[in-house]
Amino acid sequence: MAKNDDKGYGNSKTGIVYLTGAGPGDPELLTLKAKTVLQEADVIVYDSLISEEILSYAKDGCEIIYAGKRSSNHSLPQYSINELLAEKAKENKVVVRLKGGDPYLFGRGGEEAERLFKDAIPFEIIPGISSSFAVPAYAGIPLTHRDYASTVAIVTGHEGEHKAKSTINWDKLAGADTIVILMGHKNLDSIAKNIISSGKDKDTPCAVIQEGTTLNQKAAAGTLATIKDEADRHGLKSPLILIVGNVVKLRDILNWFERRPLSGLKAVVTRAEGQAGTLTRRLKRLGAFVINLPLIKAVKGGSNIDKAKIYEAIKNIKDYDYIIFTSVNGVSGFFDEFFLKGLDARSLFGKKIISVGKVTSLELKKYGIVPDIIPAEFSQTGIINIIKDTELKGKKILFPQALKINAELPEFLISKGAILYNLPVYETVIPEKSKEEMYEIFSSLITAKGNGAKRVHKNIGLPDNQGLSSFVVTFTSYSTVENFVNLAEGIQKGLLKRIIGSGVKFASIGEKTAKYALGFGIKSDIISKDVNIDSLVDGIVGFYRKNKI
Repeated sequence: MAKNDDKGYGNSKTGIVYLTGAGPGDPELLTLKAKTVLQEADVIVYDSLISEEILSYAKDGCEIIYAGKRSSNHSLPQYSINELLAEKAKENKVVVRLKGGDPYLFGRGGEEAERLFKDAIPFEIIPGISSSFAVPAYAGIPLTHRDYASTVAIVTGHEGEHKAKSTINWDKLAGADTIVILMGHKNLDSIAKNIISSGKDKDTPCAVIQEGTTLNQKAAAGTLATIKDEADRHGLKSPLILIVGNVVKLRDILNWFERRPLSGLKAVVTRAEGQAGTLTRRLKRLGAFVINLPLIKAVKGGSNIDKAKIYEAIKNIKDYDYIIFTSVNGVSGFFDEFFLKGLDARSLFGKKIISVGKVTSLELKKYGIVPDIIPAEFSQTGIINIIKDTELKGKKILFPQALKINAELPEFLISKGAILYNLPVYETVIPEKSKEEMYEIFSSLITAKGNGAKRVHKNIGLPDNQGLSSFVVTFTSYSTVENFVNLAEGIQKGLLKRIIGSGVKFASIGEKTAKYALGFGIKSDIISKDVNIDSLVDGIVGFYRKNKI
């Protein structure tokens, strides 16, 4: 092969190809460099088993091409993929070839790199975390251990179709303390027999792991003599990894991933777009598979918002004694207009600022405002409790909020003799994409006549165990409840009743949200003690510890 003299690098008419490892399945195991090139790519060519979450890093306008590489089921044959990468790079595009695991470990990345070299097309290799060691780690199996294993062999269980017979030297491999076989589901029985016939004791501990590092991870343990039967008994299927060796004994004590308190749970998070982060992260850390179904989208300055009223309130800002903020959107909706009018924090001198909670307070600090009052309970009730003994008669209170609001706090303020100025600065709508998302989640409950939404398969990777009985739908406000009900009935009349009767669990933040949900026939199985995200998560964990999925 000719020496690579960097021909093509710096050529303005040639793009570049990044042969990139996506890791073993868990999106959080993607490397920082892989994320960076995904965000810069003009074209992404990806294999199966790549999660939608990883693909979501693509920029707007990126061309995303599915190559569908799985055993005996290729959407594009390898030679076509090779030509496609070269073709796209010659169009002066940044191309990311996204491959499961690592591109150079049974990933055929070497073949793709050779093709690019042939036409002097620049390429870089971005290694990925290989399933060969990540999957055993998630299953509680260290590949090496001072007491059990000092040598490791990694083998493919699926050799190239062009080979007339296997070239794997099982006699030599059988001498390794630990053997890892990738892509071995189809040949599991013959692989085990080959290892035994090559000298490994038939009672050597083994484990098979399906879809490791994902929420679909399943595993079975046995010996070389029994592992095929164990895999069949547990219904394991491809993609599957086989580990052979005494290190498998450690799985009984080191199996951390499958022991997390919410392992096996599917949690539907209905919070507003852009505000689900804290709840989503906490649930994921505890083992839940999180499905984001945003039921609220804040629209600032929409057609139903009277900007003249906002400007009037800003003009008369000196007249108010209190300003109350009960949401992040209320803060940004007000101060965006406030600063556009040339005012700043100095104009609020002498006014008491009330914030409903930590997140709203952090948003206020972005505008240079530190609230005077923050209730212990992050809710309108919390605000009422903290100011109930304050003299409010005759006090002028500005309340920037949504067009449609919970009337509890306004009614209290008026009853105390305050002069309240309700100021809508944003309105909430149901995001357009949420109808398709709900259709996807609850499609098994939708009758053939249902045509309220077109189902678009999104490869959201829903774990396939236990059906809807392992789902919990979370409600964090009245709006999430109401929009869930409206969306379900909008898809098909009677769908809400079928969801309620399907075994799905419901978790509400606080007694009042639970009571509101009950008004629609939704009984909350979980009600958080306090009105905050931490308490809601604690309630979910407590429920599932008592009622194992």
